Amino acid sequence: MSVENNAAKVSPEAGSTRVGASDRERRESYSPSGPVHAKVSTRSGDVTVRTGEGHLLEVTLSVNSTKDEQLLELAKVHFDAASNKLEIRTQPGEHSDSRKSFRAGAKRRWLDFGHSDLDVLVVLPQQSSLEVATVSGDTSAHGTLDHVTVASVSGDVDVPDSSTNLEVHTASGDVHAGRVLESLTCRSASGDVDCLGAATKTEIMSASGDVVVSADRPGDLLVRVVSGDVKVRVAHGLAVDVNGRTVSGDMGSNIDLDSSGEGANDEESLNIKVNTVSGDIRIDKAS
Repeated sequence: MSVENNAAKVSPEAGSTRVGASDRERRESYSPSGPVHAKVSTRSGDVTVRTGEGHLLEVTLSVNSTKDEQLLELAKVHFDAASNKLEIRTQPGEHSDSRKSFRAGAKRRWLDFGHSDLDVLVVLPQQSSLEVATVSGDTSAHGTLDHVTVASVSGDVDVPDSSTNLEVHTASGDVHAGRVLESLTCRSASGDVDCLGAATKTEIMSASGDVVVSADRPGDLLVRVVSGDVKVRVAHGLAVDVNGRTVSGDMGSNIDLDSSGEGANDEESLNIKVNTVSGDIRIDKAS
């Protein structure tokens, strides 16, 4: 049975358009009135998000094998035009805000479908917000977004472009972040963390991963690592106030850590607090 016939059992929502789909894809299109708040829940599928011009909202679900076509029919895609909220669940019996029910529901369905899951591609209007909950799938979000939250057990997280707020919780996945404006919170057990532009308030916690952060404006930067190395790159002319401590690692810098900067006052300083147990700490001017 083809996906087109299976999909006919799923009634499209008001305001949605089912665009052409192959045997391994299901695609939906909506017309939001502005930025969207999108929530995506998966188990092992990858989640890719990008922003588009105008009020464009498109969802593409795909499988790698025709034997998993039935997953396309079971997945839930719901858009509330009144609130501009989008919800996607590749396993519809799960609740994205409950990890316990998420894993329990997934366990039941994997008995039928093995470890298969859907990959998710979403195109959102700029300045939209995003929430992703996944177990082992990778998450990547491209374009200008507002608030981004990602909860992952082992998947990598890549948000290379600008976001207003970014919050990431992961056990073993690597995290790559671009420029974050207001708030960045990242908690990782063993993955590496790389941030190209620290937020006004940045907090990074990691057990064994390395942390690399670039900062080009005033704010508060807190990094706590157990065994990983920490590197902070500070923009030229930015005043810094550093409180660093490592138990068995080394600490070094090529700048005056108590410098007032080039024409900077106390309100324009970057306050850096770094604690490690066995990792090295390096704070340098950006090249």
